[in-house]
Amino acid sequence: MFERYDRVVECAEGHLFTSIVIPGASLKSVRLGDRRWQRCPVGKHRATVQRVDESTLDPGRLAAARAVHDIGIP
Repeated sequence: MFERYDRVVECAEGHLFTSIVIPGASLKSVRLGDRRWQRCPVGKHRATVQRVDESTLDPGRLAAARAVHDIGIP
């Protein structure tokens, strides 16, 4: 079974949310180097997203990002 990781990501429009990242696999996104093309559940649009260093976020923004998850993998 794959080891799954929840990571905070930011879309190109600045929306923060949590996405499941599976190393070496792309089941719900298209890889574009260090970014991915996927649906943003906050803005309800498709955009490039990139991982965010969680230590740079204040506690309020981090909690808000963790409260919104993209679509899960069954």
